[in-house]
Amino acid sequence: MEGARDTGPWWDWRLLGRWVLVNALAYVIVIVGGVALEALASDTVRVLSHDHRVMAIAIVSVLGAGFQGMVLGRWQWRILRHRMPRLEQRRWVVATFVPALVVWSFGLAPGAIDVIARGGDAIEAFRFGFSRALVLGPLIGLAQAAALRGFTSRWMWWFVANVTTFLMGSGLWRVGEGLLADWGLSGEVSPAFPVLGFAIDGAWMLWVTEPATRDLADGISSGRGRSRAGRGHGRPEADPSRGSLGDDTD
Repeated sequence: MEGARDTGPWWDWRLLGRWVLVNALAYVIVIVGGVALEALASDTVRVLSHDHRVMAIAIVSVLGAGFQGMVLGRWQWRILRHRMPRLEQRRWVVATFVPALVVWSFGLAPGAIDVIARGGDAIEAFRFGFSRALVLGPLIGLAQAAALRGFTSRWMWWFVANVTTFLMGSGLWRVGEGLLADWGLSGEVSPAFPVLGFAIDGAWMLWVTEPATRDLADGISSGRGRSRAGRGHGRPEADPSRGSLGDDTD
């Protein structure tokens, strides 16, 4: 790619754009779709919230983390496999699902259950939960970094990438809300500011996966070299229609 060659061997404008788009779409779809899914189960959760609180928390947590892991995890994997073809989809989805389940179980679901038990707005409670789950990057970053081990020598930097993205994304969100308030614009526009955080995360992704790209290119080059050497020095293949040496049937 021209953009990759102009900026450096690890940079890829097209892949960066796809990463930002995928994460932005997942941010919207996970919140909207997840809230709809949880709202469908809200009646069951409301009944269980009084006498079977643990079960209610489990239902909310599995639905929330499962939706987040399947949508965000699978979409991110589709981008990462361009640079790490051997990275299994299940490995990355699980690395996204498990920490999200921990966050939901101990941090988000109990609060949502309390709101529902008091007769509060279930949809608002779930919307807040999903929006918070998506920005809790450090814990998810630690699990995803472990999933990258063996595929890139910079795997531990993925944790640093998520912490950096989380801190800068949160800061940009607050700055954006302040600017919108000063300009008299609607506060509903502020969710657009996380896109800057996704761009920062995407730049980290390109740098962290760069060794895997180099290894892939080296493997392809060495494979082509062996193939050319084999064609240049190999013996002609035997005709399968003829018997082997010494197998004279005449």
